[in-house]
Amino acid sequence: MDVDIFIAPKKTVVEIESQCVLLNWRLMALRKMRINLLRLTFIPVIFLAVFARPSWLPNENVFTDFIMELGGYLFLLAGLMIRIWCIFYIGNRKSKELVTEGPYSICRNPLYVGTFLLAIGVGLSFASPFMVLSVLVIVVPVHVITARMEETNLGTLFGEEYRMYKRKVDRFWPNFSNYTSPETLSVNVHSIRRIFFDTTGVLLLPWIEDWLELLREQGIIPVLWHSPF
Repeated sequence: MDVDIFIAPKKTVVEIESQCVLLNWRLMALRKMRINLLRLTFIPVIFLAVFARPSWLPNENVFTDFIMELGGYLFLLAGLMIRIWCIFYIGNRKSKELVTEGPYSICRNPLYVGTFLLAIGVGLSFASPFMVLSVLVIVVPVHVITARMEETNLGTLFGEEYRMYKRKVDRFWPNFSNYTSPETLSVNVHSIRRIFFDTTGVLLLPWIEDWLELLREQGIIPVLWHSPF
């Protein structure tokens, strides 16, 4: 008895290249969606930063206020250093090649971990636990959902290489025993520019908070709401 055997045709180079272009486009679209969503959801956070104050008054709890602001600065610096470290490795290579060295050998999304620390630092620098909670409620879900969607596309783009990397390295939780790094790195000008803007933005935050506090004390900016904590 004759048996027909179906052999699936191999993908042509053009088809593979087209698939890679499509996947890269999807990853870029995800990043744009994440950025636009964060911009939209940060509107209430900006309101809290400008027009709200925690329920306690700084002149009554000077020590608590100082400790929270100091903690905020430390979190900001930690988040900034992690993001700079990541940019040196990921640079302009994201979605073009699978980066598994440096901070990416410790966890799969160290850039997002740095963003989480920055979010905590923003809330603490304003001496407001309520703002810390508000920022985390916005930042963490957006980045977790984005990371999961990116993983699907990266798995299709890099295949078994990415699946092996995914099994070895956690999404966010660091494992320092996995650390590997080349002796030299090639960093492009775009990465240096990004580091400059990240650093400038983070270093300006404490100054912005101080100016807002001064304007509120002078009655130039009204306090429209006192947060519960």
